[in-house]
Amino acid sequence: MADAPGRGLRRRGALGGVLGCVLGLALPSCGGAPRPPARPGPPLPPLGTADLTRLLPQAGLRWLILVRPREIATVPWLIPSIALVAPEENLARHARATGVDLRQVREAAIASYAGASGEARFYVARHSGDPRTIERLFRRRLTGKERRALDRPDVVRVMGDIGTAPHALVLLGEDVVGVQDGGSPQRGPARVASLYALGRLKRSPTALSEGPLAALAARFGPAPARAFALGPFDGELARGARGLLAAATAVGAAARPSAREGIALAIAVAGDFSTSGAAASEELLAAWEELAHGSFGHLLGLDAPVEPPLATHAEDAVAVAVELDPRALARGLAAATGERVEEMLR
Repeated sequence: MADAPGRGLRRRGALGGVLGCVLGLALPSCGGAPRPPARPGPPLPPLGTADLTRLLPQAGLRWLILVRPREIATVPWLIPSIALVAPEENLARHARATGVDLRQVREAAIASYAGASGEARFYVARHSGDPRTIERLFRRRLTGKERRALDRPDVVRVMGDIGTAPHALVLLGEDVVGVQDGGSPQRGPARVASLYALGRLKRSPTALSEGPLAALAARFGPAPARAFALGPFDGELARGARGLLAAATAVGAAARPSAREGIALAIAVAGDFSTSGAAASEELLAAWEELAHGSFGHLLGLDAPVEPPLATHAEDAVAVAVELDPRALARGLAAATGERVEEMLR
């Protein structure tokens, strides 16, 4: 029996409503008025990334280098010397390969760790690049075992092998990146850095938070280039500095531009020198002279300082301060480390 005209119209209207819902053409007919937009959630607490050294654990730390590249690169008379060690084309190539332009990095750290999974080297930088580009370029280099973890929307970790070596990338907010080479990607310094940033390791000491490294950092102040190594030292290292390192708890160095367009370098050995400070400082000075007049020291221009070295001592450290010619130092560093720097900047 044929449908009545009204009934056919009603069926066609119902069918049209169903098709409209499926195709997204008649949203109001799928359930009444449109839903109000979802309310945004509460803002995330800020990440603890203001101090890069507070992203680095002290446990397992062997040595640490801290630099402020952009500050160093703004010293006009240092620019020719920097170009000898890190030519412009190498820096540009590194920026294209990694998404991080070292010329614009405000601060950076390189730390070496010893652990059950072997040595791990961790590079951290406060950058001005795009985190998504940095992640994409890192993932492009991976050759296997790729994994990605999202601790929260602005804390991203990517792990995998480059060649046969395990690597890990951690992105902390919009301006901090860390890359781990070697060690355990799941439990190494990259993972620990993310936990520090998230505030989950409040009781775990960071690199310069306590002990002899904290004392050395306070002694050097905010120099644009600093280096530290944590004791105890054994083997060949214990015989360094004419045997002073055997009883040392840490050793450090700091470099800063001087008013005479030189490099003011300070080297300090931390330990208990309450009864032997004067003699130990003379030993450290003698060790410096031996280094400066050896073949490596001559290559770096250490044997021709702007100002001769001066030894000082305190109850907890002995130190040597000297002012060097930046051009001679840069030429020597370029000759001694050129291939290594070239490899790092690829």
